[in-house]
Amino acid sequence: MLAGLPAHMKQSFYLQEAETYYYLNQGGNCEIQGKDDGDDFRRLVVAMEILNFSHDDQTNVFRVLSSILHLGNVFFHRVQSDVQEGAGVVSAQEIRVVAELLQISPEGLQKALTYKVTDAMREKIYTPLTVESAVDARDAVAKILYSLLFHWLTERINGRVYPRHEALSIAILDIYGFEDLFFNSFEQLCINYANETLQSYFTRIIFKQEQEEYFREQIIWEEVSFTDNQNCIDLITAKPHGILRILDDQNGFPQATDHTFLQKCHYHHGNNPLYSRPKMPQPEFTIKHYAGRVTYQVHKFLDKNFDQLRQEVLDLFMQSKNTMVGNLFLKHAETLGNRSSTLTHTLTHTHSHTRRYQANTVAAKFQHSLQELLDKMERCSPYFVRCIKPNQNKEPGLFEMELVAAQLRYSGILDTIRIRKEGYPMRIHFHVFLNRYKALLGLKETLPPNGENCVIMLCPIKKLFQAL
Repeated sequence: MLAGLPAHMKQSFYLQEAETYYYLNQGGNCEIQGKDDGDDFRRLVVAMEILNFSHDDQTNVFRVLSSILHLGNVFFHRVQSDVQEGAGVVSAQEIRVVAELLQISPEGLQKALTYKVTDAMREKIYTPLTVESAVDARDAVAKILYSLLFHWLTERINGRVYPRHEALSIAILDIYGFEDLFFNSFEQLCINYANETLQSYFTRIIFKQEQEEYFREQIIWEEVSFTDNQNCIDLITAKPHGILRILDDQNGFPQATDHTFLQKCHYHHGNNPLYSRPKMPQPEFTIKHYAGRVTYQVHKFLDKNFDQLRQEVLDLFMQSKNTMVGNLFLKHAETLGNRSSTLTHTLTHTHSHTRRYQANTVAAKFQHSLQELLDKMERCSPYFVRCIKPNQNKEPGLFEMELVAAQLRYSGILDTIRIRKEGYPMRIHFHVFLNRYKALLGLKETLPPNGENCVIMLCPIKKLFQAL
């Protein structure tokens, strides 16, 4: 957008170069060699026009994206009062720009980023946020804006290209691969849990179903062993003491901290061979994934898992004079209301001794979304395309053998090749086989498609090849 938006529109959105924005400049370089962002943006606009996105729709999309960039540049400083320390905005300029783009109250936005509101009996109590909490509040607003915009876009696109009355469809799942960074936090645990789950599904499809078919066809076959990572999935999510379950429980206790969460994990999983606690008292734990060992630092795990959008923020954006922004948050509020009523209904009909599983956490929603994905995949005929990263630097023509070999090992590709090599990878239907090879026997008409006729055809073909 920053590379391709016309100058007059960039000016109307108060946009500058990509390096200016905190949300974009953390990688050190906003350009990729050989990639033309301006050309990509022009193709994006053409695609939106093909999908009947009006000029106002496109402008509103760019308006929301611009407001997210400006939000990232809202910085805070410590403000000390007689009672407690709070957060103040370094410069109100970005606040005013965001408020203008989203057509909301600038005073309301600034208060939403620097204060927490508690509803008392007859009044609202405003508690100042610390600088760290204000940064989290700012990022939470940016995330919900981006999330709601993304959801709106996918619904609009799906509504255009996939009318509801169509019975057939093709779905593409694009997932980022296994992550092991210098600092692994809650996000990496979720990503790697998703990869563990999809790897288990992949294993089941490729190995278990493959061998079950051999047994059904009574083919003489020596069973191939494969790595089953179900134990790792249970470590992360099994009831009642999976790591993410413990995290959700801790989010329900006001006095809980990242430290209490870590101690609970150590207590319940200290003897698990897939779980390791640090030798020194560090705030971290290690999981032995199918792709290797990853150490997770628990700093801000509880904060990142608690994804409840504050009511005052929701109210602020629902009152936006921009129709699209207001509707996005109105629909989101309705969704939250439906979830809340469903949860209340469920709890009402649940025995009192049953553990309450909180539905408003990131982990719970992530697991629910992942399960929905698996349910959809179960109803489909899946094909897997494994993307291999040739090097870590995104350089053309550079092929790092060790990096590629490691990816082939932990993605299960080598095991897949082995079972296909030792098994029967070619599966030709009877009628295709008979029609393809009948000419070798001088036949003009295809025989009835069944196994017996395939055997009849194979015998003389075998003799023919032996003679050659």
